[in-house]
Amino acid sequence: MESLNDHQTVDAAIRRRATIKVLSPTELAINDIRATVTELLEVAGWAPFHRPCDASHQHSSQLDGMVPWRMYALDANGCRQLRELLPEENAGKLPSMLASADAMIQATWLPNPPSDEFELSKTHLFEPTLANMEHLAAASAAIQNLLVAATARGIRNYWSSGGALLRGEQVFQQMGIPDGELLLGSLFLFPQETANAQVVGSKLRAQRPAPGQWTQWVELKS
Repeated sequence: MESLNDHQTVDAAIRRRATIKVLSPTELAINDIRATVTELLEVAGWAPFHRPCDASHQHSSQLDGMVPWRMYALDANGCRQLRELLPEENAGKLPSMLASADAMIQATWLPNPPSDEFELSKTHLFEPTLANMEHLAAASAAIQNLLVAATARGIRNYWSSGGALLRGEQVFQQMGIPDGELLLGSLFLFPQETANAQVVGSKLRAQRPAPGQWTQWVELKS
């Protein structure tokens, strides 16, 4: 039976979760957190989803689950290897994060194949249907589950959009991500021991509005 205080623990982890980036010009010590990441991925999988992903995604790779998301994890060694493979130009802070991270997870979502009337392009990556909106929302919930669970374990974390490099063809090929999947987030898990690395928080956290600015009780109109 669950404790009556379980909700307080969950609420506290949600409130504590924050964007934290660890940036190091040189590689930090390797920490093996594969077992913990496996736990986080299992917790992520309890996110709600409205319908199974399209059958085409269930046979596009060795991952064949019906959920509309996929997660590809790199341990600390993999992060350091990926850092060496990336081009030096236009890499921004990515090399510094890969030099610091204990793990990085590429979280994708699985859009339905477009209808005959819709054409994919660089500006229209997926067809704007209700089903795709539900798939995208479900994948986002899985990511939030993972990040809150990481926070509860004292793991610093950062949900990055991935930028051009991590959503690019080279990284997708290196990590075995099929072309039909869309990157929703590159999830970085950082250590507590950071030597002389720079630790950077969110610029927007302090500007977060109170619930009264975005919630409202309503009375139905008769």
